[in-house]
Amino acid sequence: MEGFNHFSHPHKLSFHKSLEAAQLVCTGCKFTCTGTPVYSCRPCKFFLHEQCFDAPRSMTHPAHPPHPLSLFPSPTYSSGSFICSSCDQIGSGLCFCCSICEFDLHIHCAYNDPNLKMGSTAPLKQIQLKSHPNHLVHHVPKPPYPSGQCSCDVCGTDCDLDCPLYHCDVCGYDVHLECTDLAETVQREDHEHTVSLLHVNPFQAFDCDVCTGRIEQNHSMYYCSSGCDYGMHVKCVTAKVSVNPPMDELALRVEMLNMRNQTELYKMTMENLTMAASGFHSHRYYYRY
Repeated sequence: MEGFNHFSHPHKLSFHKSLEAAQLVCTGCKFTCTGTPVYSCRPCKFFLHEQCFDAPRSMTHPAHPPHPLSLFPSPTYSSGSFICSSCDQIGSGLCFCCSICEFDLHIHCAYNDPNLKMGSTAPLKQIQLKSHPNHLVHHVPKPPYPSGQCSCDVCGTDCDLDCPLYHCDVCGYDVHLECTDLAETVQREDHEHTVSLLHVNPFQAFDCDVCTGRIEQNHSMYYCSSGCDYGMHVKCVTAKVSVNPPMDELALRVEMLNMRNQTELYKMTMENLTMAASGFHSHRYYYRY
């Protein structure tokens, strides 16, 4: 039987351009892989994204330059898990580890650094994003649209016409290179708790507590780690709070009513003046001497 070998699994793997199922999960990165190119061993329920399958057995990573990192099929600790040195989250799948230091990376965290060195300093051709888990995004030298215009679906700001970015061919999802490697948590000076990056925004409507503008649900955001109703745009996480917050709906209506009343009063005043002037001339009396 023909197939493909991978060091992390004893059986031959089959390649599929797309597998449609309820919820297929990649054994390597633990993200969903439904509808994406995938290598599989169906009897074992073993699936690997094409990118996870092609991951090198060792690499030099800019986050840990002293030593090379080796790819292991599972964590090397007795607990069966590891804490990623990039995102501080627990991992249990494929991991890049330093055999000298206790430095470990999720496979997707290692890939998500656009400056990753894999024989060259060029960005990776494709990566997996937590904000867009169903499909890989591919590196393109500039926005792939006739107009050349697009906006980043993570931060919500426009992409430059000649700006390299990552693009999903399936969904048209676009991301700045720098928005693929955002800090998972940030401590602001004006808030007692840290704010955490919400890769997938759960709020239908949320106003940024920094700039007071609306955060669209299809954009990522930072939100208070302790559950305060406090959040902000990705690009506002390091900005200062706006000194002129917008009026709430009631205050806006009152202000509009005041402006309308002032306008009506001005019109009435001008009409009265006009009428008075007209009446004065029409009733002027002339006397003969």
